[in-house]
Order: sequence, then structure tokens, then C-alpha cells
Amino acid sequence: MAKECWQGLYDPPLPGRVNMEKDLEIMKAVAAGEAPPTLRLYRWSPPALSLGFLQKEETVVDRQACRRLGIDVVRRPTGGRAVLHHSELTYSIVLPENYPCLPRDVLGAYRYLSGGLVAAFLLLGINPSLAPAKKEGRRLTSGACFDAPSPYELQVRGKKVAGSAQLRRRGVLLQHGSILLTLSPELYAEVLKFPGPREKKAYLERLAQKGAGLYDLGYFVSVDELAVALFQGFSQILDVEIPCPG
Repeated sequence: MAKECWQGLYDPPLPGRVNMEKDLEIMKAVAAGEAPPTLRLYRWSPPALSLGFLQKEETVVDRQACRRLGIDVVRRPTGGRAVLHHSELTYSIVLPENYPCLPRDVLGAYRYLSGGLVAAFLLLGINPSLAPAKKEGRRLTSGACFDAPSPYELQVRGKKVAGSAQLRRRGVLLQHGSILLTLSPELYAEVLKFPGPREKKAYLERLAQKGAGLYDLGYFVSVDELAVALFQGFSQILDVEIPCPG
């Protein structure tokens, strides 16, 4: 019996606003039955700082620093905290909420879809783990994503390497996330606002301790190799065919 065929997209680097609009366009098309479930991979040009839907830009972002560094500021349709998109690959997966085998609850869906990331990493010879579904103690309110893992987010050697967020609308689920190649705590410290130098120093120390990119950990895979593994990993976990463009 032939497997279901999804749509696979691998876009060139695009501005942050265009990337977010494309994710929402795919959501609408899937909801209307005009497109099959879709896995999209993409990068950002110029680099961008994306904010969670509910974050207050004026309290989180140093706009002057972003302009000086050539970093766009864009708002995601999903929740979560700020993510700097400059040395990474972003994935976006869109499917109906009632898709077979997809848990209906948010955390269950996170765990299920994170299985595609785990499978991809294993194909690359990287042994990841999922962050436990338990609350940590008091964390720093830096406004940034990679200073602590959320439940079922991907870790390698105890460090968060991928951060994801989810949106449900018109019976369709969108989950997208950033897979880090390198993590630059100093760049985060430039573009985010902090109450004072002590909080900034503490944040830098925590970010370096809790997060990392694949290259920082010694896994020098190319972006294309990572993309191929993601298409294969999600195909494997979902038991579908997701063609890798190109």
C-alpha cells in the first residue's frame, strides 16, 4: 500500500516577514484542502530576531542595536520567546489537528513531532534527548528562547539545540522551530534589553551553559545535509513520503 505523500519545501534564505507570511499561507492552504500536509525548511536573510506573539517589543528588543547590526525584527504568529535567526535552519510543519496518530494536546503533539527531529539527528550520527516535561526552578526572564529548554525540546549533551513553538487555527496545527548551527551569546546580549549589567552578565553565563549550536558541539554537518536528514526523519516518524526538493 502506497504511503501518503506530503509536500516538501526547501526555500532559499528570505526576509523574516516573508518567512512568517509563507508559514501562514501554507496553514490557510492546508485548512482549505488546497495543499497537503507540508514540511518546509528555510533560512533568513537578512538575519532576524523573531519575537513570540505576546512579547512586548519595547521591553525585549534593543532596536538601535538591531539596526546597527543589520538584524530585522519580526513577530511570529506563535508564542514563546525571542529567537535570533542567523546561523541555523528553521523547520515548519503544518498538518490537520485530527491527523492520525497526532496527540490532541499541545505537549503530546510537541513530543510526537519532536520525534522527527530526533530521527533526523540520529541519521546524522548525533544522539539527542528530549527535555523532560517538568518545570524548572526560577529562570531568568531574559526574553530569549535558548537559555532554558521547554518540555520535549531537543537537547544534545544536555544543551538546547532546537527551540519550537506551535499555533492552532482553523483545525490546522503549525509547529515551527529553529535548529542552531552556532549560538552567539554575545550577539543575543547586544540585541536584547536587560535591567542592568549584572542581569546581562548572568544571562550570558546561563545561555552559554544551557544552549549550543551543532557546530559548537563539534557536529559539522552542512545545511543541506541537515535538510535532507529532516525530510527523511519526519518521513520516518510520520510514516509518509516527504520528497526533498532538489
